[in-house]
Amino acid sequence: MNSTKLPRLMAEKVATFNPPPEIPNLVEGEQRFTSIVSQFFLIPMLIAITAVGIFVGVKMMTAEEKDPILLVNEIRLQHGSARWQVAYDLNSRLVRDPEARSNPKLVPEIMRAFSEIQPSGDQDDMRTRTYLVTILGTLRNPSAMAVVRPAMHDKDGATQVAAIQAAGSIGEVAVIPELIEFANHEDNGLRKAGVFALGLFSPKRRAAEGRPTLEDSVRAGALAAIYGAFRSPVDDVRWNAALALARWGEIESANTLRTMLDRAYLEKTVKPEDASIASGMVDEVMVNAMKGVLELNDVSFRPLLETLRTSDRSMEVRQAAGTALEALGKS
Repeated sequence: MNSTKLPRLMAEKVATFNPPPEIPNLVEGEQRFTSIVSQFFLIPMLIAITAVGIFVGVKMMTAEEKDPILLVNEIRLQHGSARWQVAYDLNSRLVRDPEARSNPKLVPEIMRAFSEIQPSGDQDDMRTRTYLVTILGTLRNPSAMAVVRPAMHDKDGATQVAAIQAAGSIGEVAVIPELIEFANHEDNGLRKAGVFALGLFSPKRRAAEGRPTLEDSVRAGALAAIYGAFRSPVDDVRWNAALALARWGEIESANTLRTMLDRAYLEKTVKPEDASIASGMVDEVMVNAMKGVLELNDVSFRPLLETLRTSDRSMEVRQAAGTALEALGKS
């Protein structure tokens, strides 16, 4: 990985950015599990969640629900850590409350707030910019690409990764060539971001949303980039690519998904210094692999899922396996 870049999506021992938690960028109709992991496959995002997750959770449970526009104004007026905390709350509000996304002034105001916070060495401001571009991905308004597209080349690594993810969520076909470049990037973090974003252009998803089918040449280019990452010797690049392929309904991803459900193998592969964090990472890999299984709708996974449902030591994994089995048609 290019050492001159800030950590992106997943580094060996640090999260994408630290200390704030990674923001879920949910796409309606695609959630299989109610995990903060959502679709964005990150390791070790657990490190970031641990840093301030408890604080944010308590704050969200006790805070009065504010109008989203008021929250954007508050972001513009705040400074320091208070600013990114409000931005986090805003995204969380928009994720869980679709009606809150309906105000036509919301996207222009968020774009304005993002533009007012110039790139600098201030970490709180950088975190705020990262959350704001993530929110634009959550809202999925094509007009936001005026901010998101330049941010895909931001000097701040976390903001850049969030923008690449947001571009995939928004789903404008014109950005696919840039995403293909990221999916082929020498920096593994950017490569994972590009692969994830290309996964969101899957034919199944576009059909469900009533979007036009990709032209054959565009479709072929996107799939070729994902398959290129799928052949990577880097585990987490290959795993991200497998999930993207599963979104596209590519059965070739099945064997890698099985590997991602092999706890013994994963525990030999994921080795941060903190054993408790390593355990959490393994759980997240397995839960995300199950999402890939559901994208494939591959009933051949039922025996393995049943074993995980009854025998895995992680409650999260057991619950996810049960949910997956139910979705595959087994009570």
